[in-house]
Amino acid sequence: MSKGTLMELTKIVAGRYLKAGSKKDKTKILDEYCANSGLNRKYSITKIREICFKEKVPAKRGRKPEYSPEADVLLIKIWEYYSCICGERLQPFIAEGMEVLERCGYIDEPKSVKREVLKMSTATVKRRIAGHQKRFGKKKGLSATKPGSLLKKNIPIKTNQWNEKMAGYTEIDLVAHCGESLRGDFIHTLQFVDIKTTWTERRAVMGKGQTGVFKAIKIIRTKLPFILRGLDSDNGSEFINHQLLKYCEKEGISFTRSRPYMKKDNAHIEQKNWPMVRKILGYDRFDTQYQLDLINDLYDNELRLCLNFFQPTMKLKEKVRVGSKYKRKYDTPRTPYRRVLECDEVPEEKKEELRKIYAKLDPVKLKRDIDRKVMRIIKAAQIKNIIS
Repeated sequence: MSKGTLMELTKIVAGRYLKAGSKKDKTKILDEYCANSGLNRKYSITKIREICFKEKVPAKRGRKPEYSPEADVLLIKIWEYYSCICGERLQPFIAEGMEVLERCGYIDEPKSVKREVLKMSTATVKRRIAGHQKRFGKKKGLSATKPGSLLKKNIPIKTNQWNEKMAGYTEIDLVAHCGESLRGDFIHTLQFVDIKTTWTERRAVMGKGQTGVFKAIKIIRTKLPFILRGLDSDNGSEFINHQLLKYCEKEGISFTRSRPYMKKDNAHIEQKNWPMVRKILGYDRFDTQYQLDLINDLYDNELRLCLNFFQPTMKLKEKVRVGSKYKRKYDTPRTPYRRVLECDEVPEEKKEELRKIYAKLDPVKLKRDIDRKVMRIIKAAQIKNIIS
C-alpha cells in the first residue's frame, strides 16, 4: 500500500472511529484497519490518534540524555589524538590526556563540557567510541625464527615469572619485515619490554646475525631508564649464542629462554608486536640501508616518546578459572612513564630527566610526525617494488 493510499484509509477510519459509540465498535474498526493496512496494533492506534486529534503523539518517556553532544565531540577528539586506543585504557587516561592537550592548545572547551567527559564511566566511553573505531585486520606474517641449539643446555628455561616488583627484567623478540618472502637479507625490529613498568624500546637491524642483534641490544640498554637486570628470549639463534651469553654473565644480567614453540612463555613481548610494530609499519618488505635509517630515526625519537609517555598499558593482576572460562582482573591503566615514576629503584635524577622531557612533549605533533615518517618508509618500499 502506497503512502498516499494509507493516508486516505487512515482519514476514513479515523472519522468512523470518532463516531463509534462503544468500545466494542472501536475495537472492531481498529481490527479492520490493522487487517487492511498491514500495520501492527500499537502503530495503528498512533496513526489514528494523529488524525483524530490533529497533533503528533509525544515521544516515549525515558531518561534524558546525560551527556551533551559537545561532550561526545570532545571525547572523540581526545580519543583520536591518542591513537584511537580502547575504552578500557582511554577512560583512566582522560584527565591527564585532556590536561596535556589543553597545555598544547588543542582543546579549549568550556569547563562544563570537560566535567561531563571526566564523569564518563568506562562503559560509557566504550559505547561512544564504538561507532568511530577503525577495524585493523590482523594478517598472519611469516616466521623467520631459526632455532639455536648449541647453547640451550647453558641457558635455563624460565619456568616462573620474573621478579615483577623490580624494574629491569625484560623480554626481547625479533619482528621480521620480510613481506611475502624470506629470501635474502631484510630488516628486523628488535623489541624490548620491561615486565614491571611496560616500558618498551625498539631497534631495527639488517638481517638477524648475532653481531647486529648484539649491537642493537647494547644500544637499547643505554636508552632504558632503569638498570637492565634480566633478558628472556625465544630460542632463535640470534639470541642463543656465546656472544650474548658471555656478555650477560660478565654484566650480571640474568639470561633465560622460553620453551620451544610456546609463545605464551613470552606473552609480554608477543602481545606488543602487533600494536607497536605491525600496526605502525604493516607487513611490507624493508631491505635497504635507507629504510633501515628511516626506521631507526622513527624508533629513536617520536615513536618511543609517544608509546612510553602517552599510551596507557594494562597489566593482569589476577586470573581465576570459573567453570570452563577464565575471569581476568587488570590494574588501573597507566602509561609506562607513570609506572617508572612509581619505581623506587629508578634514581631520582632519571625521574627528573623524564619529567622535563614530558613537560615539553606535544602528543598531537608526535602523532603527525610518526605518520609522516611512516609514509616515507612505506613510499620507499613502494618505489623499490616498482623499480624492481
